[in-house]
Amino acid sequence: LPQLFEASSCTYTYLLADATTGDAVIIDPVLDTVPRDLRLLRELGLTLRYAANTHCHADHVTGTGALRRALGCDSAISRASGASADLRLREGDELRFGAF
Repeated sequence: LPQLFEASSCTYTYLLADATTGDAVIIDPVLDTVPRDLRLLRELGLTLRYAANTHCHADHVTGTGALRRALGCDSAISRASGASADLRLREGDELRFGAF
């Protein structure tokens, strides 16, 4: 799927999906673009399993919480970040979705 961009925070968001099962993961979602992301998931018929953040920054608010509330997906971030999430990942951990 194409790379997504939010200009005011200069954040790239990535949506990964298994075309066979419809399972999906979104990486680094931005709060301001949650409506776009929800629309894209709906249009593509995808089920969001995880909303993951690669890092924690005070300069922008992630859309993970909003996606989690809207869709019931799990949130994920590195344990080393100190941030809270459903899944606090360590090196070598995997987020499994569909056949991936």
